[in-house]
Amino acid sequence: MRTLLLAAIAAMTTVAAHADNELPQLGCGGEDAGLRSLNADTPTYVTFRNDTGRTVRTYWLNYKGRRVFYAEVPPGTSYVQQTYVTHPWVITNNPSGDCVAVFMPAPSAASAHIR
Repeated sequence: MRTLLLAAIAAMTTVAAHADNELPQLGCGGEDAGLRSLNADTPTYVTFRNDTGRTVRTYWLNYKGRRVFYAEVPPGTSYVQQTYVTHPWVITNNPSGDCVAVFMPAPSAASAHIR
């Protein structure tokens, strides 16, 4: 699990160097593999953009790896979420709850495009 998190952090750091600061979508399997928040040491911001034609929901994975609901995001809209670098976020279909994507925040503000 820690290896998965370190790989995700390395990938997001590379992406954060690009001008648009877009986070990569990680596979939904990370949630089943025990992905969870580790600490609250490095604050950051993520702009969640819903580029789909349906409403989605954002969930923070807490320190036990459990989903904590944060927001419902209608199609074509976005919102800014304060978070921490080691806090994974799961995006789900509404109302099914099926995972669409997982994002790991970057050390600097970045956007998570939900496609």
